[in-house]
Amino acid sequence: MRFSIAERKIQPYNEKMNDEQKKDRDIHQRKSEFSRRSSLRETASHGKKTFPFAVYHGRIPEWLDGFPLHWHDEFEIIFVSYGAGIVTVQGSRFLCCEGDIVLIPPGAVHSILQNGDDCIAYYNILFSISLLEENPDSFCSRRFFSAFLDGAHLKSYHHKKGSTLNDVLFPLVKELCGLWEKDLSESALLVKARLFEIMHLIKGEVLSADESASSKNRAKRLKKILSYVEEHFSSRITVEDAASLCALSASRFMRIFRKETGMSFVQYVNDYRLESAGEQLLSSSGTVTDIAFENGFENISYFIHLFQRKFGCPPSEYRKRNKLRRNDSISR
Repeated sequence: MRFSIAERKIQPYNEKMNDEQKKDRDIHQRKSEFSRRSSLRETASHGKKTFPFAVYHGRIPEWLDGFPLHWHDEFEIIFVSYGAGIVTVQGSRFLCCEGDIVLIPPGAVHSILQNGDDCIAYYNILFSISLLEENPDSFCSRRFFSAFLDGAHLKSYHHKKGSTLNDVLFPLVKELCGLWEKDLSESALLVKARLFEIMHLIKGEVLSADESASSKNRAKRLKKILSYVEEHFSSRITVEDAASLCALSASRFMRIFRKETGMSFVQYVNDYRLESAGEQLLSSSGTVTDIAFENGFENISYFIHLFQRKFGCPPSEYRKRNKLRRNDSISR
């Protein structure tokens, strides 16, 4: 049994989880590792091929440290069921609290991060537009859904608890989370009906073609830079190299990157390297020094300093602590 949408307390990390909760945790950990180590474009399937709809429950920092910048072809709805965290969408950064809803259209670059020492529990609803757009030549498809397939974006992604749109979306989101726990052979029509209602409610949020074009250009530029970091993080990367990819001066590039990600380019590169190093510490027997160098750090003292600041402990302690945690999780 998954968590009820009304549940407000996060289960302690060391409390025994049932099979469904373990499944959600493992899915989020695999998805997060995929985003960090494979491609910033998430290609994992959600739901069934014949019914691309799924609901996941996530917790930060209990199940993972955060969900890094990535994008996918599905529409995503995030509902915060407890606590607070940072969600970024297309360069906008939001402090999301209990009851808030975030709408993420297909192709939008986004992330979920811990806010200081806060914990956050949330639900992800993911569905393919194809679930609703069975006939691409239909009036509804051409009038409402084609814009999302062409990369349209929204006027507002974050809808706080108590806002007008949140008030009407909340019961639909709550019902979808409940329907996911039932047999889809019995609830599939209701799922589609509620998704159609949601799309009807947000149709006024879709940006015009001209506004979306500007947003798409920014997204394309950001994806290009993120992919460049992904491919070259183990080598020396300079701000000048990244700026040249966008045909921008270094100073203008740094301003734009910070605006669109909420952090400096150097911070992002270091954070990406640290995430990779953290995974390598758990998946290999390499020395801390070797792992630091393999992930682009040229100074071991600097690496350890940044690592401890991010993860709260030195690399050797992180390896020991998390290997014990993983072994304990497997033995349950």
